[in-house]
Amino acid sequence: MTRLLSASRLNAFQACRHQTALWLQGIKPPERADDAVLLIRNKGFEHEAQVVDRLREAYGDVVEIPSEGTLDHRVQLSRDTMAAGAPVIYQAALTDGRWVGYPDFLIRLADPVDGQWRYQPEDAKLAKKAKAEHLLQLGVYAELVHHMAGYRPGEGVIHGSGGAPERFRLDETAHITRRMMLQFERFIDAPEPTAAVKNGACSQCDFNERCTAEWRAADSPVFVAGIRADQIVKLDRAGVRTLSDIAALPADQTIQGIGADTLAKLTYQARLQRRGVEAGAHFAEVLPPEPLRGFATLPSPADGDLFYDIEGDPLYPEGLEYLHGLWGPLGDDLTERFVSLWAHDHAAEKATFEALMDLFEAHIARFPDARIYHYAAYEQTALKRLAMKYATREAQLDQMLRNHRFVDLYAVVRHAIRASTESYSLKDLEKIYWGKRSGEVTNAGDSIVEYERWRELGDQAILDAIERYNEDDCVSTAKLRDWLEELRPADAPYGLDEVEPEAPTPQSSAKAEERAQFERDRIAMAEAIRAQTALEPALRELIAELLWFHQRSQKPQWWALFDRQTWTDEELIEDAESLGGLRLVDQQPDGRSIVATYSFPPQDTKLKEGDRPKIALTLEAAGSITDLDVARGEVSLRRQSKAGLFPETAALSPGQLISQKLLEEALMSMAGRLAKGDLQTDQAVLDMLRRAPPRLAGREAGLPVVVEGEDLVAAATSAVRSLEDSCLIIQGPPGTGKTYTTARAIAALLQDGKRVAVSSNSHKAINNLLAGVSRYCEAKGLPLDGVKKCSAGDPETAFTGYGVISKASLDDQGEHQLVGATAFELAKHPANSFDYLFVDEAGQVSLGNLLAMAGAAKNLILVGDQMQLPQPVQGVHPGETGLSSMDYAMQDHPTVPPERGILLNISWRMHPDVCGFISDAVYEGRLQAEGSTAGQRLELAEGLHRALKPTGVSTIDLPHSGCTQASDEEADQINALIGELLGQSWTNAAGETQRLTLDDIVVVSPFNMQVLLLKKRLPKGARVGTVDKFQGQEAPVVLISMATSFGGDAPRGTEFLFNRNRLNVAISRAKCLAVVVKGSRLLELPTPGLADLPRLDLLARAEHSSLG
Repeated sequence: MTRLLSASRLNAFQACRHQTALWLQGIKPPERADDAVLLIRNKGFEHEAQVVDRLREAYGDVVEIPSEGTLDHRVQLSRDTMAAGAPVIYQAALTDGRWVGYPDFLIRLADPVDGQWRYQPEDAKLAKKAKAEHLLQLGVYAELVHHMAGYRPGEGVIHGSGGAPERFRLDETAHITRRMMLQFERFIDAPEPTAAVKNGACSQCDFNERCTAEWRAADSPVFVAGIRADQIVKLDRAGVRTLSDIAALPADQTIQGIGADTLAKLTYQARLQRRGVEAGAHFAEVLPPEPLRGFATLPSPADGDLFYDIEGDPLYPEGLEYLHGLWGPLGDDLTERFVSLWAHDHAAEKATFEALMDLFEAHIARFPDARIYHYAAYEQTALKRLAMKYATREAQLDQMLRNHRFVDLYAVVRHAIRASTESYSLKDLEKIYWGKRSGEVTNAGDSIVEYERWRELGDQAILDAIERYNEDDCVSTAKLRDWLEELRPADAPYGLDEVEPEAPTPQSSAKAEERAQFERDRIAMAEAIRAQTALEPALRELIAELLWFHQRSQKPQWWALFDRQTWTDEELIEDAESLGGLRLVDQQPDGRSIVATYSFPPQDTKLKEGDRPKIALTLEAAGSITDLDVARGEVSLRRQSKAGLFPETAALSPGQLISQKLLEEALMSMAGRLAKGDLQTDQAVLDMLRRAPPRLAGREAGLPVVVEGEDLVAAATSAVRSLEDSCLIIQGPPGTGKTYTTARAIAALLQDGKRVAVSSNSHKAINNLLAGVSRYCEAKGLPLDGVKKCSAGDPETAFTGYGVISKASLDDQGEHQLVGATAFELAKHPANSFDYLFVDEAGQVSLGNLLAMAGAAKNLILVGDQMQLPQPVQGVHPGETGLSSMDYAMQDHPTVPPERGILLNISWRMHPDVCGFISDAVYEGRLQAEGSTAGQRLELAEGLHRALKPTGVSTIDLPHSGCTQASDEEADQINALIGELLGQSWTNAAGETQRLTLDDIVVVSPFNMQVLLLKKRLPKGARVGTVDKFQGQEAPVVLISMATSFGGDAPRGTEFLFNRNRLNVAISRAKCLAVVVKGSRLLELPTPGLADLPRLDLLARAEHSSLG
C-alpha cells in the first residue's frame, strides 16, 4: 500500500530522518499528558473561524468542502468547485496520488487565464508570525495545485494571529520544496539505516527521551561537554566512538581535523566526566592561573551586587527580549529580592530597556562599587543590540561597559575550572553548588517554547512559571559567584576591582567634551529634522536616525575588542576576524624596531598585510603585519623596540578603526540644510530617498527611462544628460558592461563641460571606473582633466592613466573636471560643487556614506547591482538605515523598475544556458545573453564526468560528513575535474577553438580554509580564491566548492553559506559551464528559519538544472 505523504510529515523528516524511520517502523512516541494540546487546537479552530469570517466579508462567498466521504470524493468536489470559480474554497482536498494536502483556503485570483480560474493557497495559523514549516506547507499545496490544475500558484498567504496576512512568493522556494518532497519520497520507498544524531531539533522532538537513552546505553560522545558534531564525526573516523574512548586517548594522540590543544581539552573533559560517574558525584578542578583570565577577571564581592538574566524569544519577528530579571538588594529596606521587567512587543521592549537602564543608573548611584553578574554573553550582547536598535541609553551603556560593570561568570568559569558535568550550562553546574531545580520550565529552550505557547493561549500561569524559572537563574548566578569565591586560590588576584576609569588628562577631557557637545548637537539636529513638516514623516525619521549610522557601525568593532579578551584560543582560531594560536618562532631587532615571526594553525582570517592589529588578550599594539602566509601558517609583525619584546604566545585581534568624524559632520551639514527648509540643494538625495522616478528634461515623469529598442549606452548617456537635480539608477548584472556604459556616459558629460565626481566603497572600484573613462577619452582623442585622491604612502590607492593624476591632498589642487575619491574626501566638498556624482558598486556603499557625500553634487547616479556582493556593514541599525544605497533605492525589487532607471539586460559573458539560469534565479527573467555567446561551448571528449557538459550549470553531490570549512573529498573531486578538463578545448563567441588551460578555469569557495586546501591539492598556477577575489573576472569554466557537509553546521550561518548574491557572483563568472561541488546533505537544515528556504532554493535550482 502506498503511503500518502503530507507537509507535516515532510517537516518532521527535514528535522530528523531517524524520527521518520521510527514512524515507518510503527513506533509511536510517548503520549503527552498535556491539556494545553487540546487548548491550542481549540484556539486554532477559533482563529480559523475568524479568518473565514474575514474572507467571507472580503469575497462574498466561501464554499466549504465537507470532511465526510472518501479522499477521491473530496478531491473531485474540490476540482469541480475550482472549475466553477468559487471565490474562496475552504478545506479543499488536493492530491497527486502520492501526496495529500488540505489547505485551509484556496483564494481565486482576479482574472481567468485561457478561460480557467486560478487559485492560490492560504492557511490560518495560530502563531503570531509565519514560520518556515508554514512556508514549506504552502509550497507543497502549490505543487498539488500544479498537478491538479496545470499551473503553479505564484503566491501563498499565511493568516497569523499577530496582524496583517503575510504574503510569500512561492516561485522563490519552488525548487527547494520539490527537492525536499522528492528526497522524502525516496526515503519512504527505500528507507536507509538511521541512527539517532543529535541536532537542534532534538529538544522539541517527542522521541528525545528514547534517543537520549540510546546514547546513554552506547556511551556516546555527545555527552562530552563542549564537543561539536563535526568533531564527533572526525573522532569516529579514527575509531574513537565512545566517551570512554576519548577519555582513554594518550597524550600524543592525533586526530585529523582536530587541533592538539582542542583534543587535549576534550580528553581531559571526558576523563573528568568518567571520574564523576564512577564517584557518583559531580566535582570541579581549578585550572592553573592565566594572566587576565579566569579568577583574574572575577572582582571581589561588593555591596549592591546584582545578578541578572534575560529571557528572549528568537521566534518573534526580529527577536524579542521579553523578560529582564534581577536579584539583589533591590527592596526599599535593602533586602534581597527579585525584580522582573516584561515586554510583549517591540514598543514595550524599548520602554522596558529604558526602565532597566534607569534602574541600573539609580542602583549604581546608591552602590558605587556594585557589579552586575550574568552567565554567558547573551545579556551584554542583548543590551548592546537594544541600545543600537532603539538609539537610546547608548552613552550610559558605553560608560557601564568601560567601567566593567558587567561580569560574565561563564567567561570566568571556562578559564578557571573544569567540571565533571556534561555541559557548562548554569543548570548543569548547579548540580555541584546548589542542587537540581524542579520547576515546570527547566532550560532556555523550554522557556522559548512556553513563551510561544503563552502567545497562543494567553494563560497567565505560563508567564508565572517562566518568571519563576528566571528568578531561579538569577539566584543560581548569585550562588555560582559565591561558589567561585570559595574555589579561588589564595594567591589569585582579584580582577577588575577599579570601577572608576583612570583620571582623565586635560587632552582627553577636552576631547570628551568636544564629543559630548557634538552628541548634544546631533540630538538637537535630530529633533529639528523630526519637526520639519516639509518632509514626509518616514523620511524625517530615516534622516534623523542616519545621523548615528557611523557610530552604530563602529561600536561592535570596539566591543568585540574587549569581548575577545575573554575568548579561548579555540574561539579565536574559529573567529575569521582574528588570528589565533600564535607561537613565537623568532624575534630580532631591526633598527629601532623588533620583527617577530609566529607560526599558527590552519584557520580562516580576514587580517592582511599592512593591518595593525592588537594582541587580543592585553589589547597592546601588535605593530604592523609585514608578511602573512596563511598557507604556510606564518605571520611577521614589526613594532617599535620601546614597546618591548613580543609574547611567546598570542592571538591577534583587529585593532584599527578609521575616524568617522568627517562623515558624521557631513551628515549633520545636510540635515542642517533640510531642517532649515532648504530642500532644493539636496533634491537629488531626496528623490533617491523617496524612491521617486528621475526627473528628465523633456520627458514625462513615470515613463520608462529606456525606450523599447533603444541602445543601452545611448539611453544611459541621454538619461544622465537629461537629469534635472535628480537621481538615476543604472543596474548592471554580471557581464553586462556596467563600466563600459558608465564610462561613456561620464565622458559625454565631461564633453558637455560638466564637473563629475566618481566614488565607491573602495579605491579599486574607483580606479576601475576612472580607467574606463581614461581609456575611452584617449582612444577618442578627447581632453581629460582628472584627479584621483589617493592615500599617502599607499600606491594601491593611486591611479595613473591618460588625463588623470593622483594626489594625496586635493586642498590646493584647484577644480579638476573629473575627481575620483572616497566618501571621506567628497564629504569635505561644498554642497553642489559637482554637477554629477557617480557612485559605483552602490550595492556595497552604505546609505549613511552615500548621504555624507551626495550633498556635494546636484545629480546622483547609483551604478551597481544589489544582487551581487552585499555591503559589509556591522551593528544594529533601526528601520532601513542599515541598508546599502542600492538595496534602499530598489526596495526589494531584484531588478530596477523601468520607470526608475536602466537595467543593462544583455550579458556579453554567459552562454544562454548559464545566463538563463542566473536570469530566472536572480533577475526575474529579465537578463538575456547576447547573441554571439550562444557559440561559446566546451569541446569535450566522451567518458568525462557527467557534470562536465558543453554549457550550463551542473552539481556534484559527495557523501562526506563532519566538514565545516574545508573538505578533502571536494578538493579531490575538483582536482579530478581539472585533470579531465585540461587538454580539452573550448570555442569562444568569435568561433575560435583553443585548448583549455589552468587560466580558463576559476575555482571558488566560500571559505579561506577550503581555498588553502585547494591551493595545496590543485596544480600550481590554478586560479583559486573566495568569490570576493573574482568579482569582475570571468573564465570558460567555474568550479565551486561549498566545503560544508551539513547545512545545519554552517560555521557562519546559512545567511553566509547560501547567500544568493555570493552564489550569483560565483556562477556568473562562467562563460560556458559552472559546476557546484557540495556535500549530498548540504541543503538539509533540522530547524530552518523562515528566510532559509529562499536561500536554499538557488542551489536546489542548480541541482534541477544539472538533471536537465
